[in-house]
Amino acid sequence: MQAFKRFASSVPSQFRSVIYSSHSLEDVTSVLSVHRYTPKESLENSVVVRTLAFPINPSDVNQLQGVYPSKPEKTLDYGTKDPAAIAGNEGVFEVLSVPSNENSLKAGDWVIPLYANQGTWSDHRVFKNASDLIKVNGLDLHTAATIGVNGVTAYQLVHDYIKWTPGGNEWLIQNAGTSGVSKIVTQVAKAAGINTLSVIRDRDNFDQVAKKLENQLGATKVISESQNNDKLFGKQVLPTILGSNARVRLALNSVGGKSSAAIARKLEKDALMLTYGGMSKQPVTLPTSLHIFKGLTSKGFWVTENCRREPNKKLDAVNALVKLYKEGKLISPKDEIVTTDVNANGSDQDLLEAVKKGISASGKQLVVFKW
Repeated sequence: MQAFKRFASSVPSQFRSVIYSSHSLEDVTSVLSVHRYTPKESLENSVVVRTLAFPINPSDVNQLQGVYPSKPEKTLDYGTKDPAAIAGNEGVFEVLSVPSNENSLKAGDWVIPLYANQGTWSDHRVFKNASDLIKVNGLDLHTAATIGVNGVTAYQLVHDYIKWTPGGNEWLIQNAGTSGVSKIVTQVAKAAGINTLSVIRDRDNFDQVAKKLENQLGATKVISESQNNDKLFGKQVLPTILGSNARVRLALNSVGGKSSAAIARKLEKDALMLTYGGMSKQPVTLPTSLHIFKGLTSKGFWVTENCRREPNKKLDAVNALVKLYKEGKLISPKDEIVTTDVNANGSDQDLLEAVKKGISASGKQLVVFKW
């Protein structure tokens, strides 16, 4: 009876969510609206959560454009005139109520969704099964809200494809070394004793950025794209950086174009390159010799599909990341994320404007509910 009292006093009779029924390539904000509805699920037999914060990711925008390969099913369950879906794939929630027979979660736990397409741009959500949620207690808000995409991507890129040799002079090379994923890759690799060669674009403050990546995040060495593309640098300077008996076993590509070919050239025989992004919007073009004479394997990586196929691996990755954060081996991304606060009891227009602002702004955006 006590559990029901807590449930009854915590959950509103109506939820509100940012929804869409159509798509737009020109202006994705034009298809969004805030909708209030009474959830159809049995709340007493479900996990009821309230949203603490949700990021706005490029994939969220691509879904609103209608071009992303993974998308939620539109439904009439929210009482809309046309079938609609709740926007958003990532976020962190606080558990308000659990079924009386549920022991893995309790009120007050912080959780994130296990799967994509759950509709996170909402003030409250209902999950039928506790197994559809992952606990992230002990993290700060910025880390918890973003760990499910950037964090899991970085962890799986490092750990799920290569069996690293402890104590060996082994390396991974990655381009876009200042990106959110790359920074987590750097820290995850350092924690595992893996050396990182990070490539960043040429810039006026190159030395300052490189030192920050090396001294604060633990990159073993940072080089520029011009150095990455310089064959003489690769033959004469790079061996002195890598050291004796070095093995460059993995390349992580999120740029494409010349950059991807250049990092692939630095791999050892029978090594692997994983492509998980294409910032340059140029194709991945690899020299024929790398395939014939060095046995290069080139694969694509998509964290959403990986989770759909093997959800337990996402669970394992999140649990490992939470441990690393608590041990101080990973740094919170809070200083790199722009937050927009929304009064949880404020107007629908305030919520909609916060979302529109986040979509239009540059950099990583996080909408935070103030309860």
